[in-house]
Amino acid sequence: MRIARSRLESHGFESVAKIFDSIHNADKPGASFAAVVDGIQVVDIWGGSKSDSSPWIDDTLCVIASGTKGICAVAVMMCVERGLINLDSSIETLWPEFAEGGKGHVLIGDALAHNAGVPGLEREISLADLSDPIFMASLVAKQHPFVAVGFPSYHAMTFGWIAGELVRRTDGRSIGKFVREEIARPLKLDLYIGAPDDAVARIAQTTRSDDYSYSAFLPGSKPDIRLGYVYGMIPAERGTADFAKIELPGGGGVASAFAMSRLYAMLANGGELDGVRLLKSETIELACRQRSEGNDPLGGRFLRFGVGFELNPNPSCLGKPADAFGHTGAGGSTHGAWPSLRTSFSYAMGEFRSENNDGRAERLLDALHSCVVSS
Repeated sequence: MRIARSRLESHGFESVAKIFDSIHNADKPGASFAAVVDGIQVVDIWGGSKSDSSPWIDDTLCVIASGTKGICAVAVMMCVERGLINLDSSIETLWPEFAEGGKGHVLIGDALAHNAGVPGLEREISLADLSDPIFMASLVAKQHPFVAVGFPSYHAMTFGWIAGELVRRTDGRSIGKFVREEIARPLKLDLYIGAPDDAVARIAQTTRSDDYSYSAFLPGSKPDIRLGYVYGMIPAERGTADFAKIELPGGGGVASAFAMSRLYAMLANGGELDGVRLLKSETIELACRQRSEGNDPLGGRFLRFGVGFELNPNPSCLGKPADAFGHTGAGGSTHGAWPSLRTSFSYAMGEFRSENNDGRAERLLDALHSCVVSS
């Protein structure tokens, strides 16, 4: 068996590499998978090919779609810890314009748990619009609710502009710059919201399986027509290297699995990694406290969120532990932590597959879990 190339593969985790190799050998679309236990990198493997048939290598980056929301959550919670944001204040106290349409009373923490009533925008959005996060935030503020405020409905893209604007209004920096200076640089992480040219050159352009569809539109579902407002603004250019330059906090971040596993290792380790502390453990616990739960009125999918993080149990694949949290991304990327096991993980891949015809991350996390509990 040809094991996928790896930087590190600790004794006892060989079964993870074996599963990965069966999914991403040289003739198949590439990906990377990484995991950290007790602050030690136990798995960091990659394999397969990019869309141009070149090999996926150790520093290949890819679009992680809504996995970006987990990065945004860390940025917001850093602002919370610094006293800049109060999750239990109404959002209009920091962002008066957001009150338009009667939604200003929603608490900041609840707005970041997809309860703001504006999961999409009832207007056409151009690529130029998407390139201006301040303008996009103003459109979200002007949008009147088209689902009930206070109940969860997945804010696929609008979440990012809400989080980004809260950071900008309290810290002064864009969320992309905040992430670069306050998260990626201190932890030496190869992740970006708005990628610079040197990172863009290493991004694997995404491909899609023939049957690819967002979860809300899978066969058998009865999608609400308003889902067009939610997903219609995502252009075909997403997944290209040039598009990754746009600061798109709802779903345009790029990273390697190694970087995302290190980000979540910091969270699984109580806010500290390699001698660098970004958060207190109580701040992380606050972020993982449930703030929303219920079926999305537009797509019917069950949702369960803390402050920006998906929480177990939910339909997303975050592994077996009941305390798992993190965020998955369209097409299959999966990133998160198991606090009770002091374990973090990330799966980042180039080929987007439909949720009902995937299972790649689930297989890898099952193998990882078996290794961790038996070690």
